[in-house]
Amino acid sequence: MKPMTHTQTVMLRLLTMCIPFRNLRKKWRTFLRDFLSDYDRDARRSMRAWRRHPVAGRTILILEPNYCHGEVIPGFCRHLLDMGYRVDVLMHHSLARQSPLCCFKENDIQIFTAMCTSWKRLAKAPVLNRYEAILVSTSAFYDTPGWAGFLHMTGLDRFTNLLAVEHELNDIPRFREEGLERQGRLLTLGSFPKGTMVNPHFFGEIPPAPRNREPVFITVGSLSAQRKNHNLLIEALQTIYHEGHRDFSVIIVGEGELGEIPGHLRPFLHVAGKLDFPAMYEAMRRADYFLPLLDPGNPAHDRYITTGITGSALLIYGFAKIPVIHEKFASFYGFNDRNALLYGEETLGGAMLRAIRQTEEEYAEMQQALLQLGRDIDRESRSNLKRALAACSPSEPQQSRQ
Repeated sequence: MKPMTHTQTVMLRLLTMCIPFRNLRKKWRTFLRDFLSDYDRDARRSMRAWRRHPVAGRTILILEPNYCHGEVIPGFCRHLLDMGYRVDVLMHHSLARQSPLCCFKENDIQIFTAMCTSWKRLAKAPVLNRYEAILVSTSAFYDTPGWAGFLHMTGLDRFTNLLAVEHELNDIPRFREEGLERQGRLLTLGSFPKGTMVNPHFFGEIPPAPRNREPVFITVGSLSAQRKNHNLLIEALQTIYHEGHRDFSVIIVGEGELGEIPGHLRPFLHVAGKLDFPAMYEAMRRADYFLPLLDPGNPAHDRYITTGITGSALLIYGFAKIPVIHEKFASFYGFNDRNALLYGEETLGGAMLRAIRQTEEEYAEMQQALLQLGRDIDRESRSNLKRALAACSPSEPQQSRQ
C-alpha cells in the first residue's frame, strides 16, 4: 500500500469526526485509510467485472491476495490447463502490474485484479459458487501486521471446494488449517510431513540453451540476511579474482542494499534491482548458473528445508539453470552431483570456479539431468493436484468454520 500524505490524513480525521462512537469512528478511519492508500481505479472496475463474470464450466479460480508470490501462479495455471480446466486468476493490482502471467497467450487465462479492501467481503460474492474449485496461492495475508490467515479473515475457509497453498508449515495451527490438511486440500510447494506437494515451476516454453562462453551466474530474491547471505557471494568473488579469472559475470536481481562492494569486483557484478516478471525472466534466460546463497551457518535458513521452500528452486527447475548450492540444502530439492554443483568444505568460491572451468559437454549433460528432475517433479505434482481436486466438493460454503 502507498503511505498516506499528511493532507489525506487530516482530511480523513475531519471526515470521521462526526461519528459519535469512538470504536465505530476508529473502524471507519481504518477502512478509509486502507481504501485510500490502496486505491486503484482499474482494480475497482476489474473487480466489478469479475463479480458479473459468466463463469464457464470446469473453471478454477486462482486467487493471490498479496503483492508477492507471483512466481507460483504460472505453474499452477499450467498444471490446471494441462488437466483440461479453464482458469481465472484474481490477484492484487500491484502484483498484476508486474505481469507474472506474461508467459501465456492473451486468451489462455482470464485475469482480474482487486484492492485489499475487496478481500474481506470476498466470500459473499455469488460468483464464487460458480467455480469448480478455488485455489488460494498464499494462505497468509501479508498486509496485516504480524500477518493474518487469509482464509479465516475472508470466510473462504467455509468453502468445501477450496484448495490453499501454505508457504510456512508453522502457520498451519495459527491459521486453523488443520481441517484442510486432514482432508487433503492443503498444498505445499515442497515435500513435507504435512500438506500435499504441488510444485509450480512453469515460466513459458524455454528450450535448454548452451552455456555462454563467459559463464553468467544469477541470484534472484530480496537482499536480506534472512533470505540470502550475499557476503558469501563477495567472498566467492574474491576467491575467483585471486585465482586470476576475469571471464565471468554475476547478475543480482532483487530489492534491498547489497552493501559495500570492493572496487575491483564491481566490473563482474550487474546489480539489476527489483525487476518485473518479463525482465526477470529475460535475465534468467541469459544466465547459466543459479546461486541460491543459502547459508548453512544461519539458523534462519533452516526453514528452507524444514517448514518452507526457497523460491529459487522454482526458477532453477523452470529455467534449467544449474544450481551452485551447499550440500546441506541440496538433497531436499533433489539436487545431486549429476544435476548441480554442490559444495561443503570447498566453499562457494571453489564451486563457482568449477562452474567456470566446466566444458560445454559437461554443462549440457548436467542440464539434461536437471531437466529430468523438473519433469519428475511435474509428474508427481500433477498427480497430487488431481488428488487434491478430487477431495473438493463444489457446494455452498458451510455454515460452521473448520
